[in-house]
Parts: sequence; C-alpha cells; structure tokens
Amino acid sequence: MLNKAKFVRDGSQLVNIAGALTMTCNDKYLLLLNKQGKKILYKDGDGVLETFDKFKKEIKPDQAYGLVLDNGGFIDVRSVANVFVSPKTGNLVIVSHDERPLCVLSKSEYTDLDGLVSQVMDALEDVDGKKKISKIDWVAYQG
Repeated sequence: MLNKAKFVRDGSQLVNIAGALTMTCNDKYLLLLNKQGKKILYKDGDGVLETFDKFKKEIKPDQAYGLVLDNGGFIDVRSVANVFVSPKTGNLVIVSHDERPLCVLSKSEYTDLDGLVSQVMDALEDVDGKKKISKIDWVAYQG
C-alpha cells in the first residue's frame, strides 16, 4: 500500500492505486483490490507483466495482513474467504469474499502441494494483526 496518491491510466479513466492491498498477476491479467476487497484496477493484454514489475517497486504489502506470493504479488488476507484444493484440478485456490479466485497455485508447479497447502493455512491461521504475517518459502514446495 502506498501512503500517497498514485494515479495510472486505465483506458479513458485515471485510477488511484494508492489504496491497493491486494495485487495479483499471472501472464493474463493484473488485479488490484482495496481494503474491502473491491476492484481498483483490472488490466489484461499486452504489457501486463511490465506493469506488474513496475507496481511491485511502488506498492508494498501490509506487514500484518499481506501474504506475499511466489511472484512478488500479495493478497490482503482480510479479503480471503476460503483456501482449498480444487477437487477438479488439484490446484490450490485462494478465493475472495465475492467468490472470485485471488490466486491459483498449480499442482504441476508445486510438487509438494500438500505441504504448501499446510504452510499457507498455518500462515493464515496465525494472523492476528499484531505481528508480521509468516513468509512462505515457495521454492521449497516446487519440483
């Protein structure tokens, strides 16, 4: 989260991204959410990864609630409703209160998905707002 205003163009509008507490990205889209889990910015298409790299230098996760992801994005855990392994795909899915996936971690990328699931759940259960959220060693679970 930024302490000052930061405006970026989004088509024909200007969006203040300073209030972003969740920032997730894959090779298809970039998503920024505010404290209430509402969309600040959704960007897809060309330049998504470049924009994500730029934003990672400017927007930082909340120390007590920002779960840092493997790619440098982060999720404000107050916007998380559910964490589970999908019975259909076998992937780890983190879902928001409005039932949208915030993050999908592929079983093909994480060979020890059971260990990763346990680590993520432990980190979330340990959140109390008074201390830094636990960091996850993502590489330890990759194949």
